[in-house]
Amino acid sequence: MSNKAQFSSIRQTLLDTLCQLGISEPVINQTVVLTSKGYFVGYRFPVESIQVVWLMAEGVVRFYAEDGSLLTTLEVGPGISTKKAA
Repeated sequence: MSNKAQFSSIRQTLLDTLCQLGISEPVINQTVVLTSKGYFVGYRFPVESIQVVWLMAEGVVRFYAEDGSLLTTLEVGPGISTKKAA
């Protein structure tokens, strides 16, 4: 599966999970690129009161409540390879 197809598939899974968490019509309007020591490590998607964090190398997506508590975790498999940030 190409990176673009994988991203689209996981994005749809995120939207489905947000519905299960009580957001009736979730929309991802913002994508924050996460880096560590100059390397790309994942994305953060703020959606209403929930923060969705996708850590690529771990192949994990975590959903956090407004107070920072962990709501749920999804394993999405090996992530897209990390690269040095430009």
